[in-house]
Amino acid sequence: MKSKPSAILRDPLKIPKPLSNPAAALIRDTIAHHGITQAEAAEAMKVSKAQLSDVIRQKKAVSANLALRAQFCFGLPGDLLIRLQAQFDYQKAFHGKNPDLQMEVRAIA
Repeated sequence: MKSKPSAILRDPLKIPKPLSNPAAALIRDTIAHHGITQAEAAEAMKVSKAQLSDVIRQKKAVSANLALRAQFCFGLPGDLLIRLQAQFDYQKAFHGKNPDLQMEVRAIA
């Protein structure tokens, strides 16, 4: 008789609280490295200054579209930006405002 696999419990201490968005920081640092302004970067990427500023100030997430534009403009790997954004979003959700989420969800496995 096969036993059911048990759920893998995560140690909350091993999932760090996010301090800042690394995808946004990488874009910000790349712009600074090239010695251009955010306005010049936004123009080169063909996005609005407000959109780029909101991402850099962490008011908005790095979208797939923006990641591709950063890849074509600066040579940053777009898939890396998306993975960094996803990890940041996961950490933020894990340590978010709903501490009873694990109690709310019914485990099947």
